[in-house]
Amino acid sequence: MYIALKKDYPSFSPPPNKGGLLTPWADRGVLLLNTCLTVRAHEANSHANRGWERFTQKVIDLVAAKRSRGVVFMAWGTPAGKRVVKVDAKKHLVLKSVHPSPLSASRGFFDCGHFKKANEWLVTRYGAGAEIDWDLSGTTKKVEAKVVAPPETKAAKTIDVDEDEEAEMAMAAAEAEKENEKAKDSPKDDTEEEE
Repeated sequence: MYIALKKDYPSFSPPPNKGGLLTPWADRGVLLLNTCLTVRAHEANSHANRGWERFTQKVIDLVAAKRSRGVVFMAWGTPAGKRVVKVDAKKHLVLKSVHPSPLSASRGFFDCGHFKKANEWLVTRYGAGAEIDWDLSGTTKKVEAKVVAPPETKAAKTIDVDEDEEAEMAMAAAEAEKENEKAKDSPKDDTEEEE
């Protein structure tokens, strides 16, 4: 990812933590979500077709349906691309590329321009200040987004999913966990794995 980011933003510097801590992006509203959330070490797609895809699909569907503002979906790899086919391209921006893994990144990911395209779309749609600060050098401050309710309600709420969305996501997680447990108990058919 960092090579692609550097191509889009030459001033980009990888984080000082040797590359892995992406918390600043989460603090800025970026959600990174794999199609499958678990895997056996060194066995790509080892937990495919065990329920995670349903959970991931539900999260994507909820975000696409419930967010009043458009969202940028960056689908990297064939399994991710399959998850965003129903996303409304009039409301949201859908960007697809090969997966950024070392095995496929050189086939188009490094030059996909997704980070810059995302910001261009956000600024065009929502104005200056809507872009994502992709910096991970540790020099930028955490941005907290709060909505203050009208005075008559005397309540403030952090921008997040509403209670209905939270309940739906929890139900999707529970369903995925049940599917995961069922899959653990049944023999795995390796012919069903995704790329």
